[in-house]
Amino acid sequence: MAVFPSPCLCGCVLTLMLLQLPWLDSAHFDVVGPPDSILAIVGEDAELPCHLSPNVSLSHMELRWLRGHESSAVLVHRDGHAQDAEQMARYRGRAALVQDGLSQGRVALRIRGVQVSDSGVYRCLLRQGDNHGEASVRLKVAALGSDPHIHIEVQDNGETRLECTSARWYPEPQVHWRTPAGEKLSSMSESKNPDEEGLFSVAASVIIRDTSMKNVSCCIQNVLLGQEKEVEISIPAPFFPRLTPWMVAVAVILMVLGILTIGSIFFTWRLYKERSRQRKDELNSTEKLLEELKWRKSSLHAVDVTLDPDTAHPHLVLYEDSKSVRLEDARQQLPEKPERFDSWPCVLGREAFTSGKHYWEVEVGDRTDWAIGVCREDVTKKGFDPIIPKNGFWAVELYGNGYWALTPMRTPLPLAGPPRRVGVFLDYESGNIAFYNMTDGSHIYTFSNASFSARLRPFFCLWSCGKKPLTICPITDELEGVTVVADAKDPSKEIPLSPMGEDAA
Repeated sequence: MAVFPSPCLCGCVLTLMLLQLPWLDSAHFDVVGPPDSILAIVGEDAELPCHLSPNVSLSHMELRWLRGHESSAVLVHRDGHAQDAEQMARYRGRAALVQDGLSQGRVALRIRGVQVSDSGVYRCLLRQGDNHGEASVRLKVAALGSDPHIHIEVQDNGETRLECTSARWYPEPQVHWRTPAGEKLSSMSESKNPDEEGLFSVAASVIIRDTSMKNVSCCIQNVLLGQEKEVEISIPAPFFPRLTPWMVAVAVILMVLGILTIGSIFFTWRLYKERSRQRKDELNSTEKLLEELKWRKSSLHAVDVTLDPDTAHPHLVLYEDSKSVRLEDARQQLPEKPERFDSWPCVLGREAFTSGKHYWEVEVGDRTDWAIGVCREDVTKKGFDPIIPKNGFWAVELYGNGYWALTPMRTPLPLAGPPRRVGVFLDYESGNIAFYNMTDGSHIYTFSNASFSARLRPFFCLWSCGKKPLTICPITDELEGVTVVADAKDPSKEIPLSPMGEDAA
C-alpha cells in the first residue's frame, strides 16, 4: 500500500528551506580568478573571468572591476544595473559585463577593442552584506605588426646598406637578419619607437660587404605571440662610381668649410661657458643668503607627527614609538571603531591642523608601493572610496615602478631619481599641499588652491607587505638635510632645507 506524506510535513520542510535561503546568501565565499594571464590582440575583444567558490548566484551582489590599485572603476554593477557614473571615462562604451553565468556564480569583464594601455592587472571585487572578496586577473596585450619592408642603398665604396622597417608591434619585437644558410647577421643600427597608441615601429640596418652574398632576409618576431614575419631581398651587383676632378675639388672645399664651422662653434661655446661661469660667481653670495632665509622659515613650521592606532587598518602593524608602520599578511584582532579604515590599508597621524603652516618628513627608503599626504579628518574610512581630492585626500604614491599624484585621472610624476625621504608642507590658509624629494632637494608635486574648511591630518598608506617600514622622521635642532630647489612661479614651493636629521626613527 502506497504511503503519501501529510500536507503538514511538506509545509514544514518548505518553511525550513525558505529560512535557510538568507543564510546561504550571507555565507562565506571566495572569489577565484584564472591561474594564467589572459592574452588579447590589439583591436580585438578580451574577456576577464572570475567566479565564486562555492558557486552561488551573483544576481544580488555588488561587483567592481578595478585596475591594480587605482581607485577609479573599470566597471561597477549593483542592483542588477551598471553604474555608469562610477566608471572611468576611457572605459565607457568599451567595458561591459558578461552575465550569462551569474546564477552559477560566474562572471566576466568584456573589454571591446583592446588597446596597449589596457595591459595590466585587474581586480574582481564582490561584496554582499559584510562578506566580500577579490581576485586578480592579468591581461597581456600583443600586436602582430605589418609585413617588413627592406630599402636597399648601394654606397660609393661598393658596400650595400639594407634597412628593414615595420610598424604596429607590441610588445617590443626582436629583429634578425639572416643569410640563405640561416646564419644571423649583426645589425649596424636598430631603433624601436612607440607611437601614440604605444605600438612599436622598428627600423634595423645592416651593411653587406661580402660581394658574393646574393640574398638576405629580415625577420621580425613577436616573442609573446610566438609568431614572426619575414621578407627576403636580392642584393644587386656592386658598382664603383668614377671620381672626376671637380668632385674631388668640391669634397676638399666642403672639408675646409666644415673645419672652419666646427672651429667657430667651439669658440662660441667656450665664450658662452666663460660668461656663464662669471654670472654664477656673481649670484653665489645671493643664493647662500636666500638658502639661509628659507631654512629659517622651514624650521619654524616643523611638527612632530605620530601615528594614531585607532585609525590603523587591521593589517597594519604600528611600532611602539608610533613613528613607523608596516603591512602584514595576517589580520590583527582589533576593536571595531568608526574611525578605523576597514578596506584601504591606511592610517592617520594623531595631529590635526585647522590653520597655519606645517612641515614633516617621511622616510620611505627603498620600499615599494606606498602613498603619503594629507586628508580631512572626516573622510569615509569604510569601503573603497577613491583616494582623490574630491573625497578629501591629497596624496602622492609609488606603485610598481611609477610615481603618481592621486588626482582624479592619476597624474604621472617624472622624477629624476627615486626619493628615499619625502617632505610634506601644508599651508592651510593658501590651500597648498607640496611634496619634496629630500634626497636631492627637488620638487615632486603641489596640490594648489584647495579650499579647506575642516580639520586636516597626515595620511599614510601601504600597498604591499614587507619588513621595511614607513617611518616618520624625527625633528632635530640642527640642519642635516639638503637644499630644496624652489619653483619661482609658485611661492608655496619655498621649502628650502630639511629640518629633519639623517637617521630614521
